[in-house]
Amino acid sequence: MNFFEYLELQYRKWRLKRKRQNVVIRGNCKLCGSCCRSICLHVGGKWLKTKKHFSKAIDEDEKLSRFEICGKTEEGYLKFSCTSLNKNGTCDDYENRPRLCRSFPNPSIFMQFGELPAGCGFRMSTEIDFEKVLHDAMDDQDSIKSGHIPNGK
Repeated sequence: MNFFEYLELQYRKWRLKRKRQNVVIRGNCKLCGSCCRSICLHVGGKWLKTKKHFSKAIDEDEKLSRFEICGKTEEGYLKFSCTSLNKNGTCDDYENRPRLCRSFPNPSIFMQFGELPAGCGFRMSTEIDFEKVLHDAMDDQDSIKSGHIPNGK
């Protein structure tokens, strides 16, 4: 991650915190295989841009060897397709899939300005974090004294 990407990520985190929001993922997998085709890989805090970085990532996690380079984005990130995807759009080696596949979709996609594949059954949005709002309200002694929160009578 370069310095500007890092700043963008920190700004996005700060903005969500300031607005008391969290990234929320809803929906279900449609078993279309879109997440396995023409995707960018974010490994070790970096988007892969070169074959050299990809080789190094494979050395650290051999499960990544199931991916093959299939192009580049306009921004210069490598695009990959999974070689374990069968004709039905499902994984032939589901039990041994890499961690990034197991955690898909991850809120880090949103934080890194990424998008879900077209046709994906999942969707991402930001919502107010109710637990934070409740915690802040309970900590607000002025609200309790003014009667906005019942005092147990």
